[in-house]
Amino acid sequence: MTTPPQAPPQAPPQAPPLADPLTTPRVGLVGVNGYGRTHLRNAARLQEQGLLRLVGYADVAPDAADVVAEHLAARAYDGPTPRGHGDLTDLLAADQPDIVVLGTPIPLHARMIEEAFVAGASVLVEKPPVVTVQDIDRLLALQDSGGPLCQVGFQNARAPVVRALARLARDGALGEVEHVGLVGRWSRPDSYYARTDWAGRLVHDGRYVLDGTLTNPFAHGLMNALIVAGDHDDSPATPTTVHAELYRCRDSIDGDDTASVRVDTAEGRTVVAAVTLCAPSQVPPYVFVKGSRATARAYYTTGELTLESARTGHSPPAAAVRAVEALAADAERTGRAPGDPGSPDLLANLVNVVRGYDDRLLCALRMTRGFVLALNGMYESAGRPGPVSPRFTTVHDENGEHWVHLVGVDDLIERCARDALLFSEAAADWATPTRAFSLANYRNFTSFSC
Repeated sequence: MTTPPQAPPQAPPQAPPLADPLTTPRVGLVGVNGYGRTHLRNAARLQEQGLLRLVGYADVAPDAADVVAEHLAARAYDGPTPRGHGDLTDLLAADQPDIVVLGTPIPLHARMIEEAFVAGASVLVEKPPVVTVQDIDRLLALQDSGGPLCQVGFQNARAPVVRALARLARDGALGEVEHVGLVGRWSRPDSYYARTDWAGRLVHDGRYVLDGTLTNPFAHGLMNALIVAGDHDDSPATPTTVHAELYRCRDSIDGDDTASVRVDTAEGRTVVAAVTLCAPSQVPPYVFVKGSRATARAYYTTGELTLESARTGHSPPAAAVRAVEALAADAERTGRAPGDPGSPDLLANLVNVVRGYDDRLLCALRMTRGFVLALNGMYESAGRPGPVSPRFTTVHDENGEHWVHLVGVDDLIERCARDALLFSEAAADWATPTRAFSLANYRNFTSFSC
């Protein structure tokens, strides 16, 4: 009988001591608009708990000071007012933060992480951390020579549902693993790409962006799939070969909005992703494991885990069923509301590691090297995303928004992910075969010259 996957017992979290102005980490925020507002609210909350001191922020937006004041007032914040700065350089020089939180555009990540490291500050950076292997290797080399810490904003990576799926794959509860997959079917209007001048771009202002489906909107899904395919939660699978097809249904972008990717890994497991931003409707994305006895799906944005037997009319393996029941019981015990994936607080974790009250980051920069390798391998394999002829799409206007939908994409995405196919292998009329790309000794991404 297969032993049901069990989460290791965990000791109660150690409560931090009362705040000491001399030892409590000083935190600075870079970017307080957009997702930066979430970081602002969270930093204020953690300061109230005595975990950190919010000393400053940097943002070029004219309304930055008003945004900070408004969000702090909403929390009845009564601490010292953080100082505003025009850029990261001024913030580092004036406030000397121990931790910098980067809620900044993708093309600025690499430079800002390095600048913070040189100043001795640890970093929390949004996904993706960087988009080229040479950038992540340079930053890891700085860390190897005694540099600060870097936490990456893949908060779903430690969500209970992703960890449960990984245990099912590793413990044999689903039978022999055939492959790990990602399904993403979202819809984005043209305004999604108009929100910033780097959105949907491969290169912007002399820096790589590679802004496409798996670099940005479905980045969590790709990272989760690599974790599930790895031998341990702290060791995501390492890509060895990538075969990708990248397409765009809009002429206004040069990145992809529809992609199929197959990744072979050093661990012997295959990861397949089939994703689009041109679906007719929004559907929660999921990572899955297809086994010889059952398929398990982890909906990482909602926390739901489902099972499907490999044999029609048969129940899934009992061990897998017990794992689903255990996840539901844990959600009830911890008070997680339906739809809450239970992702941990990455800033709180970074603060506690800096203070010495925790011994490891939840998503350290080094964990994401395989993710960056996969991104680079995708573009090496597929080249520039190919245009899809308008005869295969429909357009829809509603409430001032313009949408592009790829005809038949829902069934195609599900079938390609299930059967480990690329779009051309599934005979999509608009798809063109590409070549697989080996990542052996791969050290430098130079496509789409900057």
